[in-house]
Amino acid sequence: MAKTIENLFKFLHLSSDILLIIVCLWFINRIRNERPLILVSVYALLDLLINIFNNWFSNHWWSYIWSTFTFVEYSIFTYILWINIRWSPLRKFIVIISILFIVFTTVFNIATNFDKIDSIPIGVETILLLVFSFYYLYEQMNESSELFIYSKYQFWIVIGFMIYLAGSFFVFLFANKLAENDVIKRYWFLTNCFYVLMNVLFIVSFFIHNKKRGKMYPPKLRPYLN
Repeated sequence: MAKTIENLFKFLHLSSDILLIIVCLWFINRIRNERPLILVSVYALLDLLINIFNNWFSNHWWSYIWSTFTFVEYSIFTYILWINIRWSPLRKFIVIISILFIVFTTVFNIATNFDKIDSIPIGVETILLLVFSFYYLYEQMNESSELFIYSKYQFWIVIGFMIYLAGSFFVFLFANKLAENDVIKRYWFLTNCFYVLMNVLFIVSFFIHNKKRGKMYPPKLRPYLN
């Protein structure tokens, strides 16, 4: 039963990636200038490719692949927040802290022999992104130009990766310590569960953008002819 549940959530994980990519292609003409929507689709595509070719390489090579993916994930999510945060001092701080994070991650991955998952960099990444995300939400709640914060598609993207990162935090943090134990396999489905939820919210963001765009550019009215 446990194996069945594990396979189910893994299937849902991959299916949500595929669905998100399909939605992106469906709306591609309407989102060409919307970098956050393009970036989350690229993220889903990279995740899908990594999972498809999961058995092609040894654990030694996968340690480098996953560490690179951590950097890509951090870069995508941070950039989405950076272009939507308005407070200039924080934007500058994000740039500085991101450079330090890249240096730290590189040194850590070279100096540390982890089995497959770079737990410590992922933990640092999660904390940084959650801090930036909370400030983004705070800023949006104090923004008077929009009556409802959830009317912006960016809100759904940020909430999506906040849920995924926060929900998977402890599983990723202790993954290496439990790598030789069946305990980690018992809880790994949680990461897939939160990942699917994140992708669902990403998909919602596409429809929110499309709905708002439709209100901004209503169809031309045809004159009534007798």
